[in-house]
Amino acid sequence: MTLELAKLTDQLAQMAQTTARAHVLRRARLDEALATLRAHRTAWTAVAQALALAEEKADRKVYRSARPFDAQEPLDAAISPAVPPSRATLIATDGSQIMPDRHAAYLYYLINIGGIVYHHGSSQAPHTFSFPRLVYPQDEAALDAFNSRSGAVSIERDMGEIAELARQAQQHRQEGAPLLAVLDQRLLYWPIGSTGVADNAAVTEWGGYMTAIRQAGALLCGYIDRPGANAVLTLLKSLTAVADPTFVWHTLGSHAATRGLTDRDLFAEFLQPGQRSKLFVNISPPNETFARQDAANEVCFFYLHAGQGIARVDIPRWVAEDEKTVTAVHALLVDQCRILGDYPYILARADEIAVVGHRDHEELEFAIELQMQKQGVRSAPTAKQGGKNLARGGKQRFTGG
Repeated sequence: MTLELAKLTDQLAQMAQTTARAHVLRRARLDEALATLRAHRTAWTAVAQALALAEEKADRKVYRSARPFDAQEPLDAAISPAVPPSRATLIATDGSQIMPDRHAAYLYYLINIGGIVYHHGSSQAPHTFSFPRLVYPQDEAALDAFNSRSGAVSIERDMGEIAELARQAQQHRQEGAPLLAVLDQRLLYWPIGSTGVADNAAVTEWGGYMTAIRQAGALLCGYIDRPGANAVLTLLKSLTAVADPTFVWHTLGSHAATRGLTDRDLFAEFLQPGQRSKLFVNISPPNETFARQDAANEVCFFYLHAGQGIARVDIPRWVAEDEKTVTAVHALLVDQCRILGDYPYILARADEIAVVGHRDHEELEFAIELQMQKQGVRSAPTAKQGGKNLARGGKQRFTGG
């Protein structure tokens, strides 16, 4: 062990003291947000006026908020799950990758898409699948571009996940209704390309797959564990800002305006295990783009107490508009979470199938080396990588995975 923890004792104590002070302030801010939520729980006129003023005064570059989907339930609704459908088919996909490494012996990247088809209410065993794909430069001219593809690889993996989800939905469209397709990420996909702006081609492609899933007759949701968004809190802040002449409107939507709180903090205060919030619509320029491409793809969401924590569930408008389908999605997700305790079983299995671990990486490298030897090709990692491997003696850098 090379980390000398004894030299961190004072710093750790200071960290704990700072965190304790922050918790006291956080509690006060959370109580204030809860009071606003309850005071305006059915104040639909005030909500509409506050949102209109926010649209006028806020900075659109940072303004992200929530709008109540309807006036059927109050803002602080806590909706218990119904009994799930007796039969349903659930599909989940996930992806993993090995990024290109310019220090490796051979330049390539790998994307593995995995998933599961789960037959709810049936004795039929789940069906799993995986589709690995190896990509490498086809000629010398491609080498420079290939070395800078890390961001593009992530987008390619995401596209692979939803493309396979759409293909599986089409393939299983005749099976037990409802048919629910689940992604382990947000539906409002907005990747930033190498130029620092949104990758419009990727956004358009993503929306096309969402539409394909709808056309296959499936329901769709994106499941976000431990979400960090503050859209509902931004709505509450706009309600209090209307009567506050000192409020700086161009900060609305930023974490500074909500002072570090998230929607997860808010809904953890009153949702019980299995319960969900009311439905909201995401207010943001990206969602406007989604709606322009296909109005049915406008992203809505609710918060869900998954058993031990709060998750966000994104659903497209075509699901949100039918109360029965929202009820089915809610009930099926809760049923899935109960299998493991706090996380949908199908998403855990999809991750298990898709993930490319360290041993997988080693075996792939060995297989590549064998094929290269058959062709009389020999190479080695860079001196830098070779030196690190020797010095670490088999130890691996912790990446937080």
